[in-house]
Amino acid sequence: MAGTQRTRAYNAKAAGAVNISEAEITFSAAAARVLVESLPAGAVILRTWVEVLTAFNAGVSNLVTMGSGAIGAGTADDYVATVTEGTPGTYPGVITDAAPAAALAAATDAYLYYTPGNSAATTGKARGFIVWARTAANG
Repeated sequence: MAGTQRTRAYNAKAAGAVNISEAEITFSAAAARVLVESLPAGAVILRTWVEVLTAFNAGVSNLVTMGSGAIGAGTADDYVATVTEGTPGTYPGVITDAAPAAALAAATDAYLYYTPGNSAATTGKARGFIVWARTAANG
């Protein structure tokens, strides 16, 4: 299993309700992405994080990120850009309770990405989480 969308839309994505969406990705999803959620226009992302459950072991430069654009780190569309893939643990995103994102101008697909390092991985599993709310304008 390369990756699995595991979205849990608490409160049925109702306007004003807080939802949490998650996806899981494994080492076998090399250079791939897994859909976390299709966020509607006007949605507000409140918090993001990635949890590495099993260390990724594809040599140096393993890369796990979560965002809305192309696979890669350090881009403006990353929600979580700094993950120590070789060490299990929880890694906060750039969107936090103290700094939520502005409402999305357009519907946006959010993905969890994995790019292997300089050798073939044999282990690795992570989950990405997005806490978000629908605004009344898109409810």
